[in-house]
Amino acid sequence: MSGSQDLSGEAATVPSTSVGAVFTSEKPLNSDQVAGLSDVGMVRELNEDNWYWGQISDSFSLYAVADGMGGHDSGEVASELAVETLFSSSRSRISDVNSDDQEALGGLLRSSFEEANRMVVTTGVEQESNMGTTLCAILVSDNHDVVIGNVGDSRIYLLRDGELSQLSQDHSLVAFLVQLGELSEEEARDHPSGNILVRSIGSTLDVEVDIFHLKSQSGDRLLLCSDGLWGEIPDDELASLLINNENPGEACSVLIEVANGNGGRDNSTLIVVDV
Repeated sequence: MSGSQDLSGEAATVPSTSVGAVFTSEKPLNSDQVAGLSDVGMVRELNEDNWYWGQISDSFSLYAVADGMGGHDSGEVASELAVETLFSSSRSRISDVNSDDQEALGGLLRSSFEEANRMVVTTGVEQESNMGTTLCAILVSDNHDVVIGNVGDSRIYLLRDGELSQLSQDHSLVAFLVQLGELSEEEARDHPSGNILVRSIGSTLDVEVDIFHLKSQSGDRLLLCSDGLWGEIPDDELASLLINNENPGEACSVLIEVANGNGGRDNSTLIVVDV
């Protein structure tokens, strides 16, 4: 996780560009195909983001990014709890799911998100803390089917044939206003209410999880990132940087550098996956 805990019990495989820890289970992931990076940014003193990737079975890998809210001893706890629980729950359920059953795989990811939400809510009550977090994740099979889950405004992008598209949907006030036509995408990017979420992990016992399915193609690149990254880099520049930096580790380093150069007003965290 963002500390030194290894959930899998196996040795860590950490690309040289990575900050924090990346753990794999059963067999190492190829760092030429995936990399992750997190940075506190230029303004914040505390990094409340969390990220993780690993294999949850012989046929499936899971990747997740979470952006915690609640300040010291709250946001970072919420994001770590959410990611830990997501992985432990998914690992415990995956053996019961047919790898060709997209509906069942979507249900598995949804249930794991819900369990992560319950853990954050329960911990918040126990600690008398108003903690919460975003959570986005992709479950990728060996045959390159992808199941996507999202709560909050951490994003999942697809780069395909030189075109970048946002696969997840932001659960924020400004995104809702954009859908209503009351704000443009450009106005929403720097809106003073941009940090207000209408859906998050830890806010209520019942959480609605967005689940999407994607059949990936050769050459596809997936980006998971917190709003500290996408909020500092417009989508057209994101696309250009992902295209021009073929190695995932180099792409992560460059994107963090650009986000910080553009202000670095928040923690920036990302995972780049070539599927």
